[in-house]
Amino acid sequence: MERLLGAPVATLAVVVTLLLAVSVGVVAALALRNRVFFKLGLRNVGRRRARTAIIVVGLMLGTAIIASALSTGDTMASTIRSSVVRTLGNTDESVGVKGAHATAVTVGPTADTAYFPEDRVETVWAAAAGSKLVDGVAPAIVEPVAMQDVTSMQNEPRVMLFASDAARLAGFGGINGPDGHVVLSDLSAGEVFLNDKAAEKLSAARGDEIAVLAAGKLTSLRVRDVVRYDGAGTDGAAVLMTLSGAQQLLGQPGQINQILVSNQGNATSGAQYTDAVRGQLQPVLDPLGLEARPVKQDGLKVAEAQGNSFMSMFSTFGTFTIAAGILLIFLVFVLLAAERRGEMGVARAIGTQRGHLVEMFLFEGMAYDLIAAAVGAGLGVLIAFGMVHVLASALSSQGLDLRFTVEWRSVVLAYSLGVLLTLLVVTVSAWRVSRLNLVAAIRNLPDPVKRRKRRRWLLGAIGIGAGIMMTVSGVMGSQATPLLVGVSIVIVSLVTVLAALGVNERAAYTIGGLTLVVWLLLPFSAYKAIAPDLSMDFSVWVANGLLVVIGTAWTIVYNADVILAVTLRVFGRFKSLAPVLKTSITTPLRSRFRTGMTLAMFTLVVFTLVVGTTTSGAFTSAMDNLDAFGGGYQVRAEVAPISPVDNISEASRSVPGLPANAATRVASESFVPVSARQAGTSSYQDYPLRGVDDTFAQTTTYGFATMAKGFTSDRQVWDALASTPGLAVVDPMVVPRRNNWGFNVPPDFQLTGFYIEDKTFDPVTVETTDPRTGTSQRYTVIGVLKESVPYSMGGITVSQTSLAAYGDRARPTVYYFALADGVDPVQAAKHIETAFLANGMQAQAFSEMLDETVGTSLTFQRIILGFMGLGLVIGVAALAVISARSVVERRQQIGVLRAIGFQQRMIKLSFLLEASFVTLVAIAAGTALGLIVSFNVITDAAQLPSWDNLQFIVPWATLALIFFVVYAAALVTTWAPARRAARVYPAEALHYQ
Repeated sequence: MERLLGAPVATLAVVVTLLLAVSVGVVAALALRNRVFFKLGLRNVGRRRARTAIIVVGLMLGTAIIASALSTGDTMASTIRSSVVRTLGNTDESVGVKGAHATAVTVGPTADTAYFPEDRVETVWAAAAGSKLVDGVAPAIVEPVAMQDVTSMQNEPRVMLFASDAARLAGFGGINGPDGHVVLSDLSAGEVFLNDKAAEKLSAARGDEIAVLAAGKLTSLRVRDVVRYDGAGTDGAAVLMTLSGAQQLLGQPGQINQILVSNQGNATSGAQYTDAVRGQLQPVLDPLGLEARPVKQDGLKVAEAQGNSFMSMFSTFGTFTIAAGILLIFLVFVLLAAERRGEMGVARAIGTQRGHLVEMFLFEGMAYDLIAAAVGAGLGVLIAFGMVHVLASALSSQGLDLRFTVEWRSVVLAYSLGVLLTLLVVTVSAWRVSRLNLVAAIRNLPDPVKRRKRRRWLLGAIGIGAGIMMTVSGVMGSQATPLLVGVSIVIVSLVTVLAALGVNERAAYTIGGLTLVVWLLLPFSAYKAIAPDLSMDFSVWVANGLLVVIGTAWTIVYNADVILAVTLRVFGRFKSLAPVLKTSITTPLRSRFRTGMTLAMFTLVVFTLVVGTTTSGAFTSAMDNLDAFGGGYQVRAEVAPISPVDNISEASRSVPGLPANAATRVASESFVPVSARQAGTSSYQDYPLRGVDDTFAQTTTYGFATMAKGFTSDRQVWDALASTPGLAVVDPMVVPRRNNWGFNVPPDFQLTGFYIEDKTFDPVTVETTDPRTGTSQRYTVIGVLKESVPYSMGGITVSQTSLAAYGDRARPTVYYFALADGVDPVQAAKHIETAFLANGMQAQAFSEMLDETVGTSLTFQRIILGFMGLGLVIGVAALAVISARSVVERRQQIGVLRAIGFQQRMIKLSFLLEASFVTLVAIAAGTALGLIVSFNVITDAAQLPSWDNLQFIVPWATLALIFFVVYAAALVTTWAPARRAARVYPAEALHYQ
């Protein structure tokens, strides 16, 4: 990726690395100044290797999440960038007829072939010759054709024909054959090159005879060789031939449809000169009706945007795991302090300063940190590799060839961010644990409770003031995150105030925790009652999840005796089990902070998994609706722009292989590339203009997310579109939304003045202009399609009558087939494709399109859930640390229990039940919280027309699997410490010093 959070990745990597160097330098200076404490700090790293390994695991996860998110972004950006390079090769600008091709969203082929005289290339070369920025100018024909291999009898309805002048292709990269470099001039009359993908699809080989169907005629040619060439206008199947041969084949003597321009530099670096080159060429091109399109620049821009989108998605969902990792780091150093409490007390007694203790922990933490971040960066790359491998299999059906790529700067950035993040937490933890009472520490007694009313009043007042200001900001700006967080800060601050007033801790934290939970679990309608136009995005989910878990942990930890009482009432009848239960539940309550941290970690993991599983499953089920996805049709087909079908209804009445009148109706669409803007704005953006015939408008079942005032049903909108020229509907991607839960990259063309969540809106006027002819049209937008419609419905949709001003440019090139009952859409698509092979028709059943869409969505969901599930490792590590420490801390207690009759199995069971208490409470709390939040999300979304079929269904089977994994991991982690505790002999334990 080139940019992260709006900043260049390379620059960001340098800045963060410098910050890391400064931080390490400061720690190194402290180490040189206090070498004894440096050695003491490092000595602790190797004293307990198992503990060190656990600490490293906890510290590395934050880095692993960051590294995997950046690596996934690199892969997606590199994949699309590679596709751009394979398509364009060294071509940086493409000169063609103005407005002949859209450079934004393309959802269907246009019927405009847009040829112009070949001699225009001399004019372009003359304009570029004086510049040192251009190293190649070549004429070209790039046009899709249909082909059949006569030998294998394999058809391919869409192969990109690429033809150029061999003498002018020197600056555009070489054509590589199996025996070395070849050129187009090597071809004899009637010969062509096939690229490897075309050869694969046609099952073709050197010497095969192929039939090319183009311009209404069939021509037989011979395969000279199978080659590899980047720049044929596609990253898929392509056939390469001489320019004169293509002109003869297509019936375009002396004509071309593109002039390719290659800038100085390689396949990607040349794009940096695009603006200068276009500025030099455009004055010459304008009088000729031509334009230089920044094809390479646009392609790389899309690649970068998609890479950033994927990075944002994975880093957002990884936020909870990073948060759990921070809790684990804090917990680890608290436990380390507890373990060395007596040692630190003695050190303070003999003159060691508090700052020296902080430095010792800082030196130790830095040693862990530097190792853990390196391991985490490597693990993150491996995680990304696994995710990419799974994604590649899911996206291969859509023609996207994922290839794992990771940039060195991303690894450096992840490592540096990981070290700095964990170092910050380590520093705060070290400062906290250094605060101890000397006498209490040396005697191993609890620290005396310090009543700091003035400090509590001050912190409470500051928190309440800050929370109120944030709340007002959220209400005034209609932003959900400041509103929710602001009120939460006020609630948390009130807990401090209650404590300052002398209210019992249990009451203060219970009131605060319950209030926090209730506030954050209110239905979205309650928040919208406070701020009607409230906007939400994923930051709401992140903030909500973290804060609601804090409130829940407070409530549970300070009321765990209630859980104990209920448990004893249920299981206390088993006399042998009662003492073990009482011990296993009361022991964690002795250290509320430690238990609360662990409980919060596990609850957070379960909460995120439950919300992710439930909500994603609901949206996928709602999307998996063939009737809504197909809009009343079963097959969608496209034809080559140079070979549209004149009367598709008549032509499709009898399709070989299908019953007569298998297609009960056929609708058509046309596409015209235009520049569009909302009336009153200044910037035009390229966007496709779609024309649908009366059959489509009168029969489609596609619905609308929002409609203009005066319309009350989907059918009214479509009928008005068909009967009244000048009306239009748009796809949902061009309309802003208050609740932005997606990571899709929106097109540059956007409407303003209303939101997709609005039930109605004032009609919006859109101005379109044809860059080729200068024709301008105005359309009134009266509807926005539902978010569940397929991507192929993107664009500004008007009636075919409304495109009359564009003439032959608006000839239909996309067709929809509604089939009779009993006709298999998949087989029908194959027969239709074969019947119209001469037109280069590609047909696909909507059922297959839906399966691909849902399959890809499910794959993404599973990867995201697995990504969030990394938090389980954190919870497991926390239990491992706590269990190991408990055996040491409670050695004498274990000896006493053994002496009064506790058997080994009872001690072992006690430790396992402690882990079970934390884990099962976390599972119950996380599940309850997750289901309530999921219900709120789904209920709110179901009120929108886009998702009116959305239902709240609890996926109990999936959740049961999650619960089993969580609980099993907890027991496995606790098993070894439990066995070690059970083997403690009473005599040894009671004499333990």
